[in-house]
Amino acid sequence: MADFYLGANLVFLQMSGAREDILREMAENLVKEDLVEASFVSGIIEREKEYPTGLPTGSSISVAIPHTDIEHVKRNAISIAVLKEPASFRVMGESSMETPVSIIFMLAMKESHAQLSLLKDLMTFLQDEAMLRDLYDSATKEEVVRLIDRNLSLTASKGGDR
Repeated sequence: MADFYLGANLVFLQMSGAREDILREMAENLVKEDLVEASFVSGIIEREKEYPTGLPTGSSISVAIPHTDIEHVKRNAISIAVLKEPASFRVMGESSMETPVSIIFMLAMKESHAQLSLLKDLMTFLQDEAMLRDLYDSATKEEVVRLIDRNLSLTASKGGDR
């Protein structure tokens, strides 16, 4: 597994708004944290239009996993948003369908093989309804970071080691 950065500064709780506004705010935060290039913002939004990432799960909590091309990324990172109210995302592989997304995992990965590996681990995580519910019910940003760190076997996910 590739190193990546996840800190409380990349977690949003009770976020609200329209899909594109949420994606823009999360991406702009990654730019502010100097983890991605400014072009990452438009890259995320345009890619979501072309290749939707909404993903219904076996539970009542749908997720989205927006990401974009590696050239927009300075350092591997993941940003997580738990939404106050679900936002409508088109479904991955079924773009004519929509799903009400409650949790967004925005990936910023420098190497495409790392992105595939992280996506595989995330898919396993998303199949565990109890963990997904724990993430959704997290009361603090630090709790989200600990839950992800503990369950995704990712390296260098400590918030302070940038």
